[in-house]
Amino acid sequence: MKHAPRCRAGLRGPGNVRRAGFTLLEVLVALTILAVALGALIKGSSEHIRNTHYLQERTLAHWVGQNVIARHEAGLVPARPGVREGSVRQAEQDWDYQVEVREERPDAPLELPPVLRIEVTVWPASGPAENIRGRAVGYLLP
Repeated sequence: MKHAPRCRAGLRGPGNVRRAGFTLLEVLVALTILAVALGALIKGSSEHIRNTHYLQERTLAHWVGQNVIARHEAGLVPARPGVREGSVRQAEQDWDYQVEVREERPDAPLELPPVLRIEVTVWPASGPAENIRGRAVGYLLP
């Protein structure tokens, strides 16, 4: 007595041979899509990290500028008209800055005495002065 041939897994029937699994072409297409997606993810992540670092530098530079203005307001540094430069360490990073102090007359309908305008420009000490990361402005009454 002859037995009927057993169906192997993945065979649909006699004459229609279809095996379970993926073809080489399907695998290559899937890998290509995965590679493109991962490349885009890595590029987006690196841009995000770069932007976060830049914003952190800008925030720290602004704090440096505000601290320099606060020292003038507190009288720890004399506020005389002119330009001077300095450096400071903030958040374990060295910063250079330029302070410009000048007299300004407020534009008002009443006669007001001149005020001192303090403008602080800040950049990382490791870079050139053109690499400005922050600017802060404050005013002092004489």
